[in-house]
Amino acid sequence: MRLKQRLISKEGKILRRFVILAIAVTGLLAFGATTASAAANFKSQSFSVNNQGQLICSFDVAGLGNVSSTQAHCTAPSTAVYQCINNGGKNPAASKKHTSTGFTGHEETIPVHNGRAQGDIAVNPAGPGTFTCPSGQTLYLVSACYTDISLTVGGTTVSDAGPVCSGPIMVRQ
Repeated sequence: MRLKQRLISKEGKILRRFVILAIAVTGLLAFGATTASAAANFKSQSFSVNNQGQLICSFDVAGLGNVSSTQAHCTAPSTAVYQCINNGGKNPAASKKHTSTGFTGHEETIPVHNGRAQGDIAVNPAGPGTFTCPSGQTLYLVSACYTDISLTVGGTTVSDAGPVCSGPIMVRQ
């Protein structure tokens, strides 16, 4: 009888240790999964407008894990001003301008090396729509501004209220 009680007692201790170990391992796995998915972070980001009127979203993101690539996208409302210029390169006396607005964005697959992604995404300004120039004149983009910029890389997002604008530019359309 004593032998039977000792076996039951030993089995109880073994079972209790197994349950404690199982709970501990499950907790560690759950914590590890949460930490891994939340580990992506921006080391740096910047937003500028190039001489073509495009918004350039530059980034350096670390903590992306052991993947070969990730999705990155940059979006923003834009305001673009288009103007007709005569073939002599001058503004005509009756300067014809058009301001267009629209939500713009671009998405790319970015390579990841050792858990880190670096790159630039170029976002085009809102187009001129149906605005056209009369005969003897050419359409140019003369300025572009972007506000409420959102950049997402590997599921982590940063934003900038802006505005981020171009200087005077002359981009032939």
